Amino acid sequence: MGILLVIIAGCGDDGAGTDAATDGRTPTPLRIEAAGATGRIWLETDPPRLVVERNDGSVVVASGTGGPFAFGSAFGGDERFHAPIEPTPRGVTWRPLAFGLEPVDASTARIGDAEGRSATVQLSAPADGVFRLHLTPSVDVDDVALVRLLLAADDGGYYGLGERFGHADARGTIVPMQLALGGTASGFNEHHVPVPFFVSTEGYGVFVASREGGAFDVAATAPTETWATFEGGELDVYFFVDPDPRRVVAMYTRHTGLPILPPRWAYAPMHWRNAWSDGDALREDAARIRAEDIPCTSMWIDNPWQVSYNDLTFDEARFPEPQRMLDDMRAQGFVPLLWSTPYLDVVNAGEAPANPAEELYVMARDRGWLILDGSGEPYVSPAAPGSPGAMLDFTNAEAVTFWQSRVATTVDMGVRAYKLDFAEDVLVEALGVRRGLRFSDGTTEREQHNFYNVLYHTPYRRALDAGSTEGGFLLVRASAWGGQTIADIIWPGDLDNDFREGLAGEVGGLPAAVTALQSLAASGFPNFGSDTGGFRHGMPGREALLRWAEHTAFTPILQLGGSGDHHNPWLYDAEAGAIYRTLARAHMDLVPYLRMNAIRASSDGTPPVSSPALAYPLDPGSREDPYAYMLGDDIFVAPVVVEGNTERRLHFPPGRWIHWSTGAAFDGPADMTVPSALGTPPVFVRVGAVLPLLPPDVDTLVAVSDASIVDVTDRPWLRAWIIPAGRREIVTEEGISLVVDRTADGLDLSVSSEPGGLEDLRLRIDLAHADPPLAAIATVTIDGSPVMPATDAATVSAGCDGLCWFRDGDTLLMSTRASAPRLILVR
Repeated sequence: MGILLVIIAGCGDDGAGTDAATDGRTPTPLRIEAAGATGRIWLETDPPRLVVERNDGSVVVASGTGGPFAFGSAFGGDERFHAPIEPTPRGVTWRPLAFGLEPVDASTARIGDAEGRSATVQLSAPADGVFRLHLTPSVDVDDVALVRLLLAADDGGYYGLGERFGHADARGTIVPMQLALGGTASGFNEHHVPVPFFVSTEGYGVFVASREGGAFDVAATAPTETWATFEGGELDVYFFVDPDPRRVVAMYTRHTGLPILPPRWAYAPMHWRNAWSDGDALREDAARIRAEDIPCTSMWIDNPWQVSYNDLTFDEARFPEPQRMLDDMRAQGFVPLLWSTPYLDVVNAGEAPANPAEELYVMARDRGWLILDGSGEPYVSPAAPGSPGAMLDFTNAEAVTFWQSRVATTVDMGVRAYKLDFAEDVLVEALGVRRGLRFSDGTTEREQHNFYNVLYHTPYRRALDAGSTEGGFLLVRASAWGGQTIADIIWPGDLDNDFREGLAGEVGGLPAAVTALQSLAASGFPNFGSDTGGFRHGMPGREALLRWAEHTAFTPILQLGGSGDHHNPWLYDAEAGAIYRTLARAHMDLVPYLRMNAIRASSDGTPPVSSPALAYPLDPGSREDPYAYMLGDDIFVAPVVVEGNTERRLHFPPGRWIHWSTGAAFDGPADMTVPSALGTPPVFVRVGAVLPLLPPDVDTLVAVSDASIVDVTDRPWLRAWIIPAGRREIVTEEGISLVVDRTADGLDLSVSSEPGGLEDLRLRIDLAHADPPLAAIATVTIDGSPVMPATDAATVSAGCDGLCWFRDGDTLLMSTRASAPRLILVR
């Protein structure tokens, strides 16, 4: 079993090869390497070492003390699942590789263990700052159940690894890349989006390109080492290197696929209930949202809404005249979303179908469109809600086309988004035994356990893309690496409805939502929206709901809803409704800023959300608060995640920061305690920021004819909040380009608009917090011509044809048209 490894020694002085095993001399260390523009990756023996280094010779990442690789040998390795979360799974013997090295060429070699097992390792540098290691076992190494990569742990923090609910920094944890039995619904094992990639604050990332079962042991078992353990013997690893950890995330994301860009209206606040009793309840909420002046563009129709489970046909007993109901929603500026899953109600052999869903099951069964179990019968999921559910096999092209046609009927009715639940139940094992599932393309649960959900999302994506010119989005619970190219938004499933952390086996509430936001953003998924108020245990308490809203208002996605009768803030009390209105308004105001960051994420992979540790890797204090995060480059958010707290202890990153609500200034890096009364969350804007904002009264981001509803087309202009410091340039999705330069003479503003873009711009310039402050203003000119000040702030707020301005205390208000490039000088 295995191949005997030939150890090649160095050459003697006469140039002839010598055999160290026969002449007693110590073998000369051998080395293979691959070099790129910025560094190299190399592997050597004696001692066995894997190193990625920069051109200056500094080591970025290196292997652990025991060598870089180990095979986990086991008899019957393909028949039983050997849990990679365990340091030494039962029945597995770890055997270090790289006892010897036989070069094939400058970047390829054969390595092996003391018992003759061998593998081929190839090094390459496929792109600038990207280094690859590909380890392939020899064909007759048939007892390998697991393979392990061992890396030395550095002093930095480790972020990413998909959706996690503990702390943003994964150090000291073991993170599985698959669900365990019993973990497909909300419970203790919530890894709905496992991603085999982490980024270190030391300026590198590691990605194991595997669909197999696996786990990352992040300095948990051995504090000086980080292990990546995966099923099978192949190991395909990419190292991404850049001093800026956020650029490392971008490099990984570009490698696995740039995220899809959701439609613009997806960034407006959303609303739903766990279950609508009927169409009247839905209409009641829609009317109340508009009466309360709460901005909102999407409303979800969650389960139950169908005649039978997953037949994609409206239950007209619950929702009479569904087409009219959807049309009424659109008339009020609400885009409808529907809930769906990949299951069909099972019909027992010999029985006739009793409802439309069962009829679909029989059709799919008879045409071979279902996942099969080891006996060749349709696989029945133990986790499907409602009746026992069989699962469509989306590796079958006919099944995909069939399901896309079913989805298309709802798209034709005006549905533009789907909440795609479940799909994690293609488990890699059950109680240590493989499932034996069979797919039409020849794969099994080994390959599909964390990728089936991406296939499940595909027919919905195709139906939306084919049936709508205004776009649509998928809000999904489960995904995998690369899934960001199909699914628009991740929601975390059923979090607790309170303040408990996602630690010690609990799912977690608000703190867990904050962690999942950060960990997914560091894993290539830029858009995340937890249920505001959580889900498990029914309606949240008032404080939990509003603190949660303080958080989601300053994230890419704000969606309000969950279990219980409702999460409607106005039904708690009038003050709660007013607080939520203010927070929803803040989120709607930020849509141009959110979109600017979303477009960047979809074009180059830069995450729109990041831990301060990734944004400020040279600031040690930025690693200390697991629940603070950056929204883009300019907004620092520190949610209140402890019940009853009215103050927040936090660490300000380097720079000066201005409180979103109060205007108070804080200088970092520094640890401080700040007031955090309910409704005034600790949210801060960086001095030097240029924040594009919507007009302050927009209700919806889709056009409506109802004059009482302010849609985005009714306000064809943008605002900008400017805190000048140095030079800053932004280009908004709306076509406006704005360059702000705080010079020694004053302030220079360059404004222009792309053809067909918005032309009107209203500016709010913070004079007191400018760096340096703008104490006095003597003149304002546009293209060299002086402009006299307006008589009051209202004149400027109403807009003007050309340029008008007014100094209101420490704020300079300005309105300008940008139909042609203009240079405005403030002196």
